[in-house]
Amino acid sequence: MNYLYGDKKKKDGETLKDLEDELADLLFTIICIANDQNISLSEAHERKLEKLYNRDNNRFKRK
Repeated sequence: MNYLYGDKKKKDGETLKDLEDELADLLFTIICIANDQNISLSEAHERKLEKLYNRDNNRFKRK
């Protein structure tokens, strides 16, 4: 992320695929934590979207 949008220079051999793998690692870790804590990510995501749509309904366009 930092080399795409920040000041960090890209390392030799570093690709967008590496970012994809890092994001997958983060997602897996978040899912594991949610499962361990009996948190429904689907419900949490719905609540977050509802909050954002209500708070920022003029900022984002729904499709």
